[in-house]
Amino acid sequence: MIKSSVMSNIIRKQKLLSGVTRRDVLKYGVCGGLALGLSPGLWLNGCRRTGDGKLPSVILITVDTLRADHLGCYGYPRQTSVNTDRFASEAMLFEKCFSHAPVTSSSFSSILSGFLPHETKVFENKPLPPEVETFPAVLRRRGYKTVAVVSNYNLRGKAGWSKGFSIYDDQMKAHEQNKTIPERIAEHTSNRAVELLEKYHKEQLFLWVHYQDPHGPYFPPERFAKMFYDPEQKPRNLEVNKSLSGRGGIPSYQKLGDNRDFYYYLSRYDGEIRYWDEHFGRLIETMKATGLYNDALIIFSSDHGEDMGHHDYFFSHGENLYNSLIHVPLIVKFGSQFTGRKTHFVQHLDIVPTIFAFLGIEPDQRLRGRDLLNDEQSSREVFSEMKSPVAREYKISVIFDHFKLMYSFRYKKYELFDLSIDHNEQYDLISHPDYEKRSQDLKVRLWRIHEGNLLGADNISEPRRLKRDELEKLRSLGYTE
Repeated sequence: MIKSSVMSNIIRKQKLLSGVTRRDVLKYGVCGGLALGLSPGLWLNGCRRTGDGKLPSVILITVDTLRADHLGCYGYPRQTSVNTDRFASEAMLFEKCFSHAPVTSSSFSSILSGFLPHETKVFENKPLPPEVETFPAVLRRRGYKTVAVVSNYNLRGKAGWSKGFSIYDDQMKAHEQNKTIPERIAEHTSNRAVELLEKYHKEQLFLWVHYQDPHGPYFPPERFAKMFYDPEQKPRNLEVNKSLSGRGGIPSYQKLGDNRDFYYYLSRYDGEIRYWDEHFGRLIETMKATGLYNDALIIFSSDHGEDMGHHDYFFSHGENLYNSLIHVPLIVKFGSQFTGRKTHFVQHLDIVPTIFAFLGIEPDQRLRGRDLLNDEQSSREVFSEMKSPVAREYKISVIFDHFKLMYSFRYKKYELFDLSIDHNEQYDLISHPDYEKRSQDLKVRLWRIHEGNLLGADNISEPRRLKRDELEKLRSLGYTE
């Protein structure tokens, strides 16, 4: 966004409103056109104010543990995502979006604040520090009705996530098998989200809906549990680990009866996605019925993925930074203004600047992210990081110009991959002489971001220590030993 003084200069230089091009509107902010005297209700880059001056509603939909490559719109051959695929066909799909952490709380600290986990100090699913401002708080101060429906215990309001919301529904009364932790399944999440949409759709609304499915253990309803299982498939039996780690076998918390077949677990994960997708479809129908489907900015993503055997990790997350965990779906919709597919690298840090630009809000100048609807597609750095008590590991990674460099603090080891030809990261190029210059450049970028803190370390307190009962519940999710 630009300062009001700069906007005044633009007005003086442009005597005719017809001289304002679509690129000008994109560059200077979606609603900035209103400052040029354009009448309320006129569409500008898809943005309009209603007759009463309200800004568009914003809806953020997130899904826990959802791999991008298990959705049909991302090329998956199984019919796991009928409603999601239809939604994607009417929106802008970003093929290469990356999360900044492979666990829920760390990831959402970046999604909601626009800063990296080491800046928010949210690792290992710790609570959100009170000093970290989130964009829902900014929207609430600007007159938005801020509403959330969350279904993951890590996102409970008492852990700091309710700040900035006028309504924060974290009622999780159900328990899945294998877990002591409460949660809310997709049907009940959509029930509540639909209810709130119908009640508040006429207001200037921000709604965040977070679905827990398909987080493990994988217990979709029976119809979905059997939908993708092929009894003729030759089993691939795995060991069942005694620990929560997915390294080399099935994590203890994921064990389903005596089943050890890789394909059995894979089919149930896909069944969880199809089950969630059915209830996501109900949410879409409610958005259509209330008029928000075409009038609201809708952003869809997941917090992280799930290991499915790559690099010998199975049915788990949080232990590494390979693409199986940090490559996530990202789909953005506003009316019919933005459709198609984008192939450049984007990241969760782009969500906050996109929302602010769309609404004409001056962004924090420290934000690294970019407006997804006005992205020049130039090279950018995508940084991710993790601390895992299960793996006893701290890793950091950076992507730049389709190369990815990772560093393990535990093993003091680098890995280098060319993602343009090796998305699954099978060929480590770190020792190849032809890539020495490339690796040196990436090392400089990696450590510069890791050692920097744009949010300001002195202003953020360490997250509170988790209580014993909270730790026990996190263990049942597989996050801590």
